[in-house]
Amino acid sequence: MTMTLKQPKTPLVILTDLDGTLLDHHTYSTDPARAALKFIREHHFPLVFNTSKTRPEVQLLRNQMDNRDPFVCENGSAVYLPHSDSELETEILGTDYGSILRVLSQLRKDGFRFRGFNDMPASEVAALTGLSSDDASMAKKRDATEPLLWQGTEEELADFRTALGHHQLRLLKGGRFYHVMGIADKAEGLIFLRNYYFRIWQQKPVMIALGDGENDRAMLEAADYPVVIPGKNNCLELEHPQAITADFPGPKGWNQCLLPLLEKLIKEFSGG
Repeated sequence: MTMTLKQPKTPLVILTDLDGTLLDHHTYSTDPARAALKFIREHHFPLVFNTSKTRPEVQLLRNQMDNRDPFVCENGSAVYLPHSDSELETEILGTDYGSILRVLSQLRKDGFRFRGFNDMPASEVAALTGLSSDDASMAKKRDATEPLLWQGTEEELADFRTALGHHQLRLLKGGRFYHVMGIADKAEGLIFLRNYYFRIWQQKPVMIALGDGENDRAMLEAADYPVVIPGKNNCLELEHPQAITADFPGPKGWNQCLLPLLEKLIKEFSGG
């Protein structure tokens, strides 16, 4: 069984992207969201990180924030359910890492040119990403996706994408890297946790999601209440009747939108 946590009086679950959403894009601080984070803790609402980061990266952040809730990593490819402070149950929603590496090994033999995290020492990952050596080592510990640098032509990239599809894998373009992964996205994590909390609480949870990037779109669209955080260069537009867009990027916008939304939903559930 997973850890038994106090059930909130109002059945709300909050899923959030991290970089540029809950974490400031430059400082990685959550300080501007302090009021909303305190409110969430006081009301025992699950705060679920739904991120492209890896399990070790998220575990470090969870320890820093004293978060004990489930979390979703690698763009919806894996969900982790805490059994205790040290034990996790892993649910792979996409394709496991070993299977992805076997396919990539075959495709390299077929002539496709790329260099993945598994091919790189941590020092190379650090140089490419700007991460510290320790953080780069954590970024290499993957369960269900492989970031890579594409070294072929655009025409070859299209063939590569098709070849991956034959193995039920897909290619997601990030900022610097392409990500090879199974047929999963952040919405899969939301749907899994909606069902998970329904089983535990015996009532349907209301799912709130916050994100700033294109890879958050599916999660936001699947939520009952999506909150769009403005990105560095643009802002997502959603066709969702309950969508809210923050006025500020990062944790300041996170706090601005989430606090009044939680207060509103609590009032509605209490019949106020």
